[in-house]
Amino acid sequence: MNTRRKGITLWELALFTVFLAVAGGASVFFFFLNSTDMKKAQQKFAWVQDINDVLDAVANEIANSVQFEHPFNGSSRECFFRGSSATGSLIASVFEEGFVFSDNSLTYVSRSAATTTGMKRLGKFVNPLVTGCRDGSFVRVSPNRLEITFRADSPDGSVIGREFSRTINLRNQ
Repeated sequence: MNTRRKGITLWELALFTVFLAVAGGASVFFFFLNSTDMKKAQQKFAWVQDINDVLDAVANEIANSVQFEHPFNGSSRECFFRGSSATGSLIASVFEEGFVFSDNSLTYVSRSAATTTGMKRLGKFVNPLVTGCRDGSFVRVSPNRLEITFRADSPDGSVIGREFSRTINLRNQ
């Protein structure tokens, strides 16, 4: 039994070619992940995700309001409601809380009969909640439904006028 081989066999050459192709493909894939286009796409996705998180928090806050104040009918650039009192019952609080579109931003405010103050936080979000937004409005569609719509520009200027909206069912109305 003489099993001497001379040179490289066809199977060894095919296996080497497959491994070389996999290594080349992996390096091209990782080069693509680190490219500037991919980083810009990730930044756009993070921006849209942040605005959607803010809109979800705003919608949740409005939906859980005890007494809805403004807009009673039609469209407005501001929305005010009363949350529950500090005891956690369904008795309306003395302070009105709300959201206002002004100076190309969406802010969270609180007001009493005497003053209006900008609140610093809505959960984990700090005022202004959204910057670079325009054409913002709160529209009372029906007695127990409210819509929020606005257009926002991305911070880097790559996306102009992307529209965001939410429909809120007012639970306690």
